[in-house]
Order: sequence, then C-alpha cells, then structure tokens
Amino acid sequence: MVHDHPILKRRAGVLIPLSSILTHHSFECGDIASLVPLGRFIKDAGFSILQILPLNDTGRDTSPYSSISAFAIDPIYISLKALGSSIVSRKKTLVTHFINHTRIRELKLAELKKIFEADIESNSKKALDFLSNFPWAYGYCAFRVLYDQYEGKDWMDWASEHKNATSAKEQIFGKRKLDALFYAFLQSIAYDQLSRAKEELEELGVYLKGDMPILTSRNSADVWEYPEYFDLDLQAGAPPDAFSDDGQNWGFPVLNWSELRKTNFRWWKERITYLEHFFHLYRIDHVIGMYRIWAIPKTEKTARKGWFHPQQGTARSEFEALGLAPETFVELGLIHEIYKDHFIFYWDFWKDPAYQALPEEIKKDFYPLSHHNLHLNEKEWKQAGEEILDALDLFSGMIACAEDLGSVPGFIRDSLKERETLGIDVIRWTRSLDDGSYIPAEGYRQTAISVLSTHDTSLALDWWKSLTGGEKDYAESFFFLERGLALPKDDQEVLLGLIQFALATNSLFSIHLLQDLLFKPVYGMLEDPALHRINVPGTENARNWTYRFRFTIEDLQEDKELSQTLRKMILESERC
Repeated sequence: MVHDHPILKRRAGVLIPLSSILTHHSFECGDIASLVPLGRFIKDAGFSILQILPLNDTGRDTSPYSSISAFAIDPIYISLKALGSSIVSRKKTLVTHFINHTRIRELKLAELKKIFEADIESNSKKALDFLSNFPWAYGYCAFRVLYDQYEGKDWMDWASEHKNATSAKEQIFGKRKLDALFYAFLQSIAYDQLSRAKEELEELGVYLKGDMPILTSRNSADVWEYPEYFDLDLQAGAPPDAFSDDGQNWGFPVLNWSELRKTNFRWWKERITYLEHFFHLYRIDHVIGMYRIWAIPKTEKTARKGWFHPQQGTARSEFEALGLAPETFVELGLIHEIYKDHFIFYWDFWKDPAYQALPEEIKKDFYPLSHHNLHLNEKEWKQAGEEILDALDLFSGMIACAEDLGSVPGFIRDSLKERETLGIDVIRWTRSLDDGSYIPAEGYRQTAISVLSTHDTSLALDWWKSLTGGEKDYAESFFFLERGLALPKDDQEVLLGLIQFALATNSLFSIHLLQDLLFKPVYGMLEDPALHRINVPGTENARNWTYRFRFTIEDLQEDKELSQTLRKMILESERC
C-alpha cells in the first residue's frame, strides 16, 4: 500500500448496485448518468467514496458476477438521455422494488440500434476507433453477435464453424460486420460515459470504486476466445461450512494460472488497465482464489467432491510406504486421483460411513496422509498468490481492496497483512478468534474497510432483528450500553447506533450499502429490511440482483435531514 496516496485517509463511502438507483431521466433502472447526481448527494452527506458492483455484460443472466465478458459493460447502463433520446417507458411513480432485466435490455437495445443506424457512417467509424484502441473488443463483439444468434446457448453447443474463435471472428467481421460494429459502438458509448463520470466525480471530491470479478461465465467471450486460460474440466466454488453442508458450486471454470503466467498475466493486465479508465479504487473479488481456489469436477452438482486447487496431493509412493493401495480408497469414495499417481482427500471424508468402517490400524495410517503435504501446499499457494497480486499492483495505479471474507486460512491473512492490502471487516462477523466476543471499534485493523452488510448478506437491521435471547442482550450491551448509549427505543435508533459504530472503527475506510444508511421510516428500510436485500447466495430466487429503490436521487437530494445527520456522524468519526 502506498502510504502517501491522497485517497488513503479515513474516508466514508456508499455502495450500490448501479441499476438500483434512478434519476428522473433514467430508463427503467439506474444508469451511468446516475453516478454524478448520486455523487453530489453523498458528498453533501459527508462521504467521499462511491462504490458500485460490477457493470459487466451479463447477457441473459442477472448476476454481475456471472458475465459473458470480463471487459464489456452491460448496455443496460448506457444513459439514453445523455445520447439525446427522449424515450420513456415507465410511470413517474416507481411501483415495484424489482426490475425486469430482460425487458429493459430489449427496449434499450432497440433504441440504441436506432441511434446507431441514424448516422451509421459516423457511428461505424466510432466503433472501429474503439476496436483499434481496445483489441479485446473484437472477440467480444463477434461472440455477442453469435450469442444473440444462438439465443444464449452455450458456445460449446454452437455449430462447429463458430466454436473456433479465430475463424469465427473473421467470418463475423466479414459477413456481419455491421452487427459486430453495433456492439463495438455500444462499448465506445459506455466507455465515454463512464470515463467522463469518473472525471466529474473526482472534480466533486468523490472517488469511484469499481469491482473486478475473479471469474467469468463458462459461456463467455473470454472462455470462447482463450480456452487455454481456463480449466474447463473444473468449476469453482466454496467448500462445505457452517452455512452450507454441500458448499457452493458457482459453475465458473477455474483459471489456468500456469498458462496465464506464461503470458505474464496479459489477460489480467488488459482487464485492470481497462478498469482504470473508470475507477480510482477497485475490489478484488474472492482474493483467496488468487492463492488457491475450491475446484469441483464439472460433472458434480454440489461442492462436496472438490479440493483446494492447485495442490500437490498425496503421492502413490506415500500410500505404498505405509502398505496402503490408493485404489482401495478411490473405490470407497474417500480420495480422488487429480493427476497420475497423486491423490486428494475429499472434504470431511472422515465422516463418511466407508471411512468409519475401516479397521482402526488402517485409519491410523490413512488419516495423517490427508494433511501430510499441507505445509508444502501453503508455501506454494502463498508464493503464487503474492506473485499474482504483485502483478496487479504493477499493472495499475488504482487502490486495490481485497474481498477476504469467509473462512480465510492463516497463511493468506498473514500474507495480506504483510502486503498491507485492504481487506473487509463485516461488523456482525468481526469477533475475537479466542472467545467470539465482538471486537471494539478501536481494535479493528486499519488496513480494512468496515461494512455493516454486503450484497450477499441480509441488511444490518434485518440481522439485528434476527438476534434473540442472550445473543441479542450481548449485542445491545456491546453496541450501546458499553459505549455510553441508552438502549435503542426503536429500529431507527438501532440503525443510527450501528452506523455510528461502523464509522468509529479504526478501519481506513467505512463503506456501506445505501440501504443501511436510510434510517428514516419514509424509505421503508425499517419496516421490512428483508425486502431490500440484493442477493441470497446459492438460491434460484428470481429477485436476486433485481433490486431497485422506489425513490429517485432527486428525492435524496431534497432530504436535508438525512444528509445533515449522516454528515454530522461522519465528521464526528473524523472521516471525510
């Protein structure tokens, strides 16, 4: 971390999914033109960081972490108003909290197509200039044309002449050039609007923080064009834990770091240097995956049969030295051969009835092999992760903020601490490893961002309402009584108290979902906080990633009580 960087001081920030917040001029959902007005509001309220979730093109999906391009911006974020369009497709009053991505995309693309065709010669030149400046867009535009043609079908199911990206790109830019240029035109417009927003926000004294997902969809332009950068036989996820017996299977292909390393991480360099056109800071999604990731065979539905990848595994010779034949345990479903004569042990294999039925003398020799090489793996993982993060630091001048949530092994936490890489501390989870007690505000690590909630958790007030019995008594005592505050009389006082605590933490930054900052009853967060959640991981909930506020930024700007109260708390916490 560069200590004399002007951004690196005690700051407060606001986090939103960009689609969730509209201006009076927005088309159905929030867009790039929402950023500057929102920046004016948060600056007036004392904040200086505006963080948004990924803007990547998601195709027919809704999750910004499941994109069809690691580079391209989703056209739904393009401001039609900024292009001179006066089309309106919604009533003045926002009736529902949820948006229809498919409807918005179809309507918006139709209007954008009209704009493109209205001056096709000039707009085609603009598209060609963009392609010249950003070569990654050639693959994306060809892929996007074919993605439409095949109605979102996985590229591995396309006709044979379209599976090969090299020949398919030539064909598309030969026979369907205008279709491809249309998508290049959209990216050039998105680039212009977002880079301009960054400049305008900086003039206001607001820094824009973006998000860089570590993975991309199997059905994406990147995997189609560079399949060698991915291990398509494996899919990424998370191991079983206290929240999920089966773990999480995200379905994204695992990165092939050995191939990426041969190119000096060129794909990552192109990604991060492109992001820097738009952002002052960026979030490294799932930074643990830069060191090692939970990999699952593509044939598996759950994450139970996965392992931490890459790893040496246990060699056949190590089994045989103890008089054990690894094939025996493969047949029992306790281990798996990851490559010739090297095996991994399945997660909590010791709970399996097959293991329990083994003779004690076999267990005595077999079990220690499961962690025999762990120290070697951790050494290699640490070196690999730091090499990758060093490269990212060299590629960009943006401030990196690592998402280090979940079960973080000690060697990764130590590595991030040594590097002084900013992490994330969620208030409800920041507890002593010794006795589970909450960490006081002054005990928070400085190299971190304190947050009340994330896009994957319940909101702060929803969490508070879920507390019962002794856990609630303890929370009331810690967050209020021990800080010299009276017990909260209502939900508004609860939320204000939690905001005040979060801002007071020793963390360098304190960045919060807009939902968690709306302490006034008029915004609806107090009445039903669960309604305003962004995403429930591991579910097929149709509401995931569709949330929208039912007020506009103009409404927020008029609420001086809200902005003045927040500004006072930020000033008291010595943040800006």
